[in-house]
Amino acid sequence: YAGRKPDTKMHERVIALKSGGCSIAETARLAGVSVSQVKRVWAQNQTKDKV
Repeated sequence: YAGRKPDTKMHERVIALKSGGCSIAETARLAGVSVSQVKRVWAQNQTKDKV
């Protein structure tokens, strides 16, 4: 069992909002997810870009 599949549409929305200059809290509110989720998605995106 590999866990829940990632919600790629939500990830793309979070990354787009955050890249557009929104704060973490504002991104969470606009995307309809938690602040923790925004931080997790953003961190994963940042490490993926560095590789």
